[in-house]
Amino acid sequence: QERFHWKDLPWQAISIGVGIGTLLYKTRKSEELELRRNNLAYVNSQLSQLYGPLYGNRLANHRSYKEALQGHDNLVKFLREAERKWRDPETTDEGVRLLTRWRKFLFYVMHPLDLKAEEIIRDNAHLFEHGVEEADLFRKFVFHVNYEKMIVANWQEKGEVLGSKEVFEERDFSRETNAGKSDLETFDMFGQVVKHVKETYEKLVERKKSLMREIEERGGH
Repeated sequence: QERFHWKDLPWQAISIGVGIGTLLYKTRKSEELELRRNNLAYVNSQLSQLYGPLYGNRLANHRSYKEALQGHDNLVKFLREAERKWRDPETTDEGVRLLTRWRKFLFYVMHPLDLKAEEIIRDNAHLFEHGVEEADLFRKFVFHVNYEKMIVANWQEKGEVLGSKEVFEERDFSRETNAGKSDLETFDMFGQVVKHVKETYEKLVERKKSLMREIEERGGH
């Protein structure tokens, strides 16, 4: 019995086989390219709609917060200094000025930034990179912003934002009446949000660069 050899095939069959193989190869390459383009579009959306704006927002918030504290390590120490001056008859006005300075900062700078951050998070939850764990962190942040809303609303109701309050009390210098909860979990949450957003943003930037290189290598644009 004679052995079969590919040369015995009609040239038409060989041509069809080569054509099918070429088509399958091109189809697979096209699908891989399209997949990378889709991934790139998604990463671009994550960067432009969620992590980019949120990263810039939190950086602006952090820097302005540090400036508002005038060299104090944290808000609690700033408020303690304000209260100490307020209690001293010789520096009462300075204590009131410090407290009023903080409240103006929160009302005009920090609170609007926090509201914008909340809006960014709510509107782009579908772009979360890390799922449930990330959602829980953002939930804690939104809870804090809601607490902050109540503080600001209370100031507005009592006319205390611009320092128009004539008589101050000890409780006016507590963190709870000036920025929200002061427990350790809340403090940690602030740092975690900044760290998480920064790291995720940087990771997505690198992923974007990698996808762009892969698309270019495969002849895409």
